[in-house]
Amino acid sequence: AEYLGAGFADLVNLFQPERILVGGWAGLQLGSRFLDTVKGYATEYALAYPAARVSIGMGRLGPDAVTVGAAILPLDDFFSRGGRRPGTEGEAVGEQPAWASNVRDRTAR
Repeated sequence: AEYLGAGFADLVNLFQPERILVGGWAGLQLGSRFLDTVKGYATEYALAYPAARVSIGMGRLGPDAVTVGAAILPLDDFFSRGGRRPGTEGEAVGEQPAWASNVRDRTAR
């Protein structure tokens, strides 16, 4: 529980997420028995500001979490192209969505 809490603290410090969900086989093994202990260590090891803004809980997908995550990948690809199918008219090969050039311009500064 301490090592997992320390790992969560690193994630909280680096990415400042709003929520961390433990699911899949790890969630089944961890269960609700150790979750409070993991939360305690994560809060102890993380910086105070981001630790106060994150919630750590159990995922509800159980052992299907990986399968559901993999099923979302094609949707992510579809939406990253602005909702266009590959090879549709007006789409040049390798054309990026409008937001991609915006992000590229901002990071170049």
